[in-house]
Amino acid sequence: MAPVKERSVAFAFDIDGVLVKGKKPLPGASDAIRLLQRKNVPFMFLTNGGGHTEEAHVNRVGQRLGLTFSPKQFVQSHTPYFDLVPEYGDKTILVLGGHGQQIRGVAHAYGFKNVVTSSDIMATCKHIHAFPEITRAHHDEHGSERPELRTTPISAILCWSSPRDWYLDLQVVQDLLLSSGGLLGTVSSKNGDVSLPNNGYLQDDQPKLFFCNPDFEWCTEHEQPRLAQGAFKEALGALWKTKTGTDLEYTRFGKPTEATYVYAERILREYGKSLDSSKEIGTVYMIGDNPESDIAGANAFQSQHGIEWRSILVETGVYVPGSVPKHKPYHTAKNVMEAVEWALEKGAAVLN
Repeated sequence: MAPVKERSVAFAFDIDGVLVKGKKPLPGASDAIRLLQRKNVPFMFLTNGGGHTEEAHVNRVGQRLGLTFSPKQFVQSHTPYFDLVPEYGDKTILVLGGHGQQIRGVAHAYGFKNVVTSSDIMATCKHIHAFPEITRAHHDEHGSERPELRTTPISAILCWSSPRDWYLDLQVVQDLLLSSGGLLGTVSSKNGDVSLPNNGYLQDDQPKLFFCNPDFEWCTEHEQPRLAQGAFKEALGALWKTKTGTDLEYTRFGKPTEATYVYAERILREYGKSLDSSKEIGTVYMIGDNPESDIAGANAFQSQHGIEWRSILVETGVYVPGSVPKHKPYHTAKNVMEAVEWALEKGAAVLN
């Protein structure tokens, strides 16, 4: 009979509004992480941020906190896109978000071979942007004319981080979702056909649409939270509803979706075993600042490995101290250091 493993606590940290605000570390953040490193407590970063490879992003967080981490401790919003490579790796995909060649490079690093940006589409379809005067210079610098796009279907649209040129991206995505087979410059003859499912919309091999960050807002150095990728999705959905009378169809990753927590738990368990194979994680404390992503996701997640996820809400980010959060956390703390100290004390009492 195999020996029963000792149970341990572990942590999952949101980043923006918990450990950093903009580019600046929040008070106590580095000390909180150092405390866990000294005690050999497994932890990971679970963020709805993105736009970089896992290696680049975790190094950037490490530089801001003055610490060193492993990419194996890091799950960002689009990390689950790795699972899409077997289906779309050899097909043409449109990527949204970031600036310059940033997202194209990340998509290539993941294994997607044929990557198109909205800047490429603007270079190929000269009049697709009705108001290009403000952003043309950027698109001219970073886009390339791709004549093959007139005959090559776009199979998927993947949003990797918050889009910058909303007008162009909203227009391009709508055009492709109304197209015939994902071909630019076409319009499906099935659109509006009431004899077909969904009134004929999205019934003609249009590209599949993926989002990875449901956050409507995120915390920066500005006084109030700023619009994020989730706001772009809401804008696109409203335009689509007005245009077609139907609901936008998409697949979503990122907190609070179950798929992201399943993925994160797998990564955290693997990392925990690398630290101490004699212990099994019993409780994970999810520390976040956003009740609608961090707290909602942890509260709803049902582990398949008997692990209990408990949410801790900190008052250093999106959440307004003193207000009633939409999703009630297991515990509320003023900052991340207070949260970690409380969880370590609580976890020791629960597990021993």
